[in-house]
Amino acid sequence: ENDFEWLQVIRCMKKAGMSIKDIRQYIELSMQGDDTIDTRLEMFRHQREVLTQQIQQLQHTLETVEYKCWFYEAAKAAGTVDVPGAMTDADVPDQFRAIRQELRGQKIPNIER
Repeated sequence: ENDFEWLQVIRCMKKAGMSIKDIRQYIELSMQGDDTIDTRLEMFRHQREVLTQQIQQLQHTLETVEYKCWFYEAAKAAGTVDVPGAMTDADVPDQFRAIRQELRGQKIPNIER
């Protein structure tokens, strides 16, 4: 049962993007006992921050892809990309305005990419 839990944690750490070196360090620290709790906690806090940033980047990427789907659906319906391309911001659905402005260089994004 304990081995299964170790394997699950290692699998999670790999999925979270931790390096083999960091995973090995975590295992070694765990074997050293309670004196390394602070270090292990810091490792997971750091990885949480890395994952949070990756999620933000992926969310932004998804928003861009959703905008482009809308753009080409509108172009398909009109028979040309000129129609959605010429729309004013007021004609673009609310959820796509910021992305459109950013793609056109009109707005600086708030998160790192």
